[in-house]
Amino acid sequence: MNVEATQTESARLRQDKDQFFRESHHSPIPESERPGFEGLSYLPYNGELIFDVELKELHDQEEVVMATSVSGEESLYRKAGYFEFEVDGTIHRLHAYRSAHEQEADRQTLFIPFRDRTSGKESYGAGRYLDLELTPSGGYILDFNLAYNPYCAYSDRYVCPLPPRENWLQVEIRAGEKDYRGRH
Repeated sequence: MNVEATQTESARLRQDKDQFFRESHHSPIPESERPGFEGLSYLPYNGELIFDVELKELHDQEEVVMATSVSGEESLYRKAGYFEFEVDGTIHRLHAYRSAHEQEADRQTLFIPFRDRTSGKESYGAGRYLDLELTPSGGYILDFNLAYNPYCAYSDRYVCPLPPRENWLQVEIRAGEKDYRGRH
């Protein structure tokens, strides 16, 4: 893996996202905040938080009901499997999910919501997300520099699934987006 190329790609993606958030009618940033929007804040790029991992598939893909940012609402997912990776000498596990809603079931992505020890301090308190395109091989690059905030971090008009307790990491993941509200 070429860390310099990954860092360059990450910087380009961040620049594109800032432009979308500043200019698009679909931006989650409230319209009143867009004129002063200078871009999102990120934890420093960390090449040590990029992992070559294999999805440990679960053959019995149980349904999981995730609470959301709106009290009383829930989202339904299927547990696809999990990834294991090592941070600070300890093996950690994150479960990956696929939507269980019929209209979204064909999406070819894995959804990885997580919280870590930066949640509520430097990163969004409810947690962050990673999305991975499905691969036929089961091999993936888990790059925490791409960890992003759900849209409910920017505006109350969005409903976002909250990471289930099994995806609460007992380690700081010092990469990816910082808390948007914490910087204003």
